[in-house]
Formats: sequence, C-alpha cells, structure tokens
Amino acid sequence: MINSTSKTENILRPEAIAARPPQNRTTAPLPTETDSIRASSQETLKEALRAQPEVRPEVVERAKQLLADGNYPPREIIRRLSEMLMQSADLAE
Repeated sequence: MINSTSKTENILRPEAIAARPPQNRTTAPLPTETDSIRASSQETLKEALRAQPEVRPEVVERAKQLLADGNYPPREIIRRLSEMLMQSADLAE
C-alpha cells in the first residue's frame, strides 16, 4: 500500500465550501482621471486612423505569397490547433 505524504486535515471539502457564508468583497476602485478619454484624444485617434491606408500593398503581397506556399500553414501548427480543438469544451452542450 502506498501511504500519502500529503496532509489532508487542512483540505477543504466541497460540502464545507458550499456551507460557508459569503465573504465580504471589496468594491472596485473608482476610475481615476487616467482611466478616461478626452474628446481631444478621441479626435487625435480618429485622425490617425483616417491617415492609415485602407489597403496596405505589402500586407496583400505577403498574403499572396503565403497563399501560393503549399506548406502554409506548417503541419505542426495544424496539429497543435487540432489538439487544442479536441481538448476544448463543447459549447453547444
């Protein structure tokens, strides 16, 4: 027989956790001035976005190169993604 080396007297059992009264929770801190966006900074961000081209030719070219590559994405990436999908919970249930 294998003896346990863990102390079990300090472990909380599920029924003990369920019977506990709720603990007092602290409220979230109120937002500070650094947590807000001013109208002037919003306009600056909008202008920066407007200055970006809708189509970036270098990104389109890179996509075309990857599309033409028969080994993209690499098999290792496909394998890892498929493992992750198999291990993920089925959200339809």
